Amino acid sequence: MANSKITLHESELRYNRLLQYLTDYIYTVKVEGGKAVETYHGPGCFTVTGYASEDYLADPDLWYRMVHEDDKAAVLDQANKALAGIEVKPMEHRIIHRDGSLRWVRNSIVLSKDSSGTLLSYDGLINDITELKEAEEETESKRRQLIQADKMVSLGTMVSGIAHEINNPTNFVLLNARFLQKVWDDILPVLREYSQQHDDFAVAGFQSSKAKGKVKQSLDGIVQGALRIQKITKSLTNFARIDAGELDQLVDLKSVMSNAILLTENEVKRSTDNFWVYYNTELPAIKGNAQQLEQVLINLINNACQSLTNKNQRISIDLGVDTTGNFICIEIKDEGAGIEKENLKNIFDPFFTTKRGTGGTGLGLYISYNIVKSHGGDLIIKSEKGKGTVCKIKLPIN
Repeated sequence: MANSKITLHESELRYNRLLQYLTDYIYTVKVEGGKAVETYHGPGCFTVTGYASEDYLADPDLWYRMVHEDDKAAVLDQANKALAGIEVKPMEHRIIHRDGSLRWVRNSIVLSKDSSGTLLSYDGLINDITELKEAEEETESKRRQLIQADKMVSLGTMVSGIAHEINNPTNFVLLNARFLQKVWDDILPVLREYSQQHDDFAVAGFQSSKAKGKVKQSLDGIVQGALRIQKITKSLTNFARIDAGELDQLVDLKSVMSNAILLTENEVKRSTDNFWVYYNTELPAIKGNAQQLEQVLINLINNACQSLTNKNQRISIDLGVDTTGNFICIEIKDEGAGIEKENLKNIFDPFFTTKRGTGGTGLGLYISYNIVKSHGGDLIIKSEKGKGTVCKIKLPIN
């Protein structure tokens, strides 16, 4: 008999130890007639929720009020099914800790019934899974970043290939357009002489006197368009190429800004009818990396465009030397939506974004800030909700 008691006692201790490892705390709901008549929260609840068992005894509705607003319906449904004696699956949901922080818990309910199947009570096994959820979210965030990085590498390769394919027919168009310009220049004196001896005649629906100017204008337009395509594809190829990361180039910031504006031109035209650029005509070259600085400007211009709410709002860019003569300053100012005060302090944090739903990764400003810092400069952003944003880059003159 003594051995039997020792075995039972050891079994209880073993059970309690296992239970301690399996759960953070247990609450018990006593049920009568399908209704909860008494609830007890074990002492471990303080660590998970910030409230003691006595707090729950004094306020029976405390647990439900702690549940995150978006999860209350599901938690209530789980509790109602348990009260009805229906087996329910473990549920993960959020609660608001006493200190105001958000916690994730897994709530597993175990029913206790008599021999006739009537529910007497149920136990809720609560596990704090906040760290697990944060780790899962971080893993998912890194997975998305890797996918995005892979897409960008693929895009860079694709851009180079497409630029090469575009350049071939563009060169063909440019070569032939210039040939036709020379042909036209040689034919024009003959046409003038013919026009003096004959009445005005029709050329492609125009009078010959007007057609002469139209043909020249069309040929000039073809040449200029082909040259523009060449310039765009060259800028895309340069932007997409692998960057060695060296900061020892002599950088002409006016040229860098021109390339950035060229590559963001479509976004600018879609976003605003008021785009202004001001250059200081005398700007010294600085030492750095043109491709990296171009990436910064493209990101800031795109951000400015995306913040606008109508096409009447203005974007202005000012490029010049500061009053000390030691820095080149680039100011990009928009009249857009601005940034919430509580978000402003986090804008340079990696992966922080308010545009997650539209493809934002939270890396644009983080990378831009670090590029500017690596050049010995500074990136300062001032903004007010509803009153636009000013981004100021300061780069030292070597």
